[in-house]
Amino acid sequence: MAKRKQPLSPAQRHDHHDFPSAFLDNRRTITVALPPGYEQFRERCPVLYLHDGQNLFEDREAAFGVSWNAHRTAERLIRAGRIAPVILVGIANTAARIDEYTTCRDAREKAGGRGDLYARFVLEEVKQFIDARYRTKPEREHTGVCGSSLGGLVSLTMARAYHERFALCGAVSPSLWWCGGRVLDDFAAGGAAWLQRMRFWVDMGTKEGRQRGHVTPTIERTRRLIAVFDAAGLAPGRDYYYWEVAGGEHNEASWAARFDKLLLYFFAR
Repeated sequence: MAKRKQPLSPAQRHDHHDFPSAFLDNRRTITVALPPGYEQFRERCPVLYLHDGQNLFEDREAAFGVSWNAHRTAERLIRAGRIAPVILVGIANTAARIDEYTTCRDAREKAGGRGDLYARFVLEEVKQFIDARYRTKPEREHTGVCGSSLGGLVSLTMARAYHERFALCGAVSPSLWWCGGRVLDDFAAGGAAWLQRMRFWVDMGTKEGRQRGHVTPTIERTRRLIAVFDAAGLAPGRDYYYWEVAGGEHNEASWAARFDKLLLYFFAR
């Protein structure tokens, strides 16, 4: 008679308040969502680092009252055997969010430029802490960085500068317009070799940005990014997934509704 599988223990959440950064000279909350069964199995887990961490887990904590419910989505997929157990690390933003999520100063916005310091904070301070404290798979192929809006932008710029540190990049509704679209020029001029070592998730809602004819400028810019992937020899589905979300808007509810697809693309079993 076949032995029945033991039910997975509940998922857990750990909050690390006042987490300091020497690079940025500030503090914030780091929230770790462990997968169900973490206390039972001894295997190590891939890790997805997510920006705007206060918007990820609970509506009462979210800036606009709606969260991604990221931990519940991940738990549902793990319990169904659809994805591998994954650790989600939410990195809360600060009052310096715009500066920290951008690598160049936008003259029109009169902000930006601390994105590289933020990248070092994530990869050298937060990741080091997480790898030491939890059972992670620390290798680049098991490490992802993801965010929405400016968080999507900084995920892309982090990938270009630090692709030797992580291999999975999620850019949800990325703010490609920042600094006149410089990220698109940087990606086009950066060569194909590093791109071919990454896997990208990129999406954009059709209702994001102002309408111009039948295609919004945000969609046009995102298609330019995908054209760079294609020119570099990346294969859709294997090396990148691009989704123009019909009716998708620039808000947490819309991003929450498609987070399961992102998890399935990166961590499917």
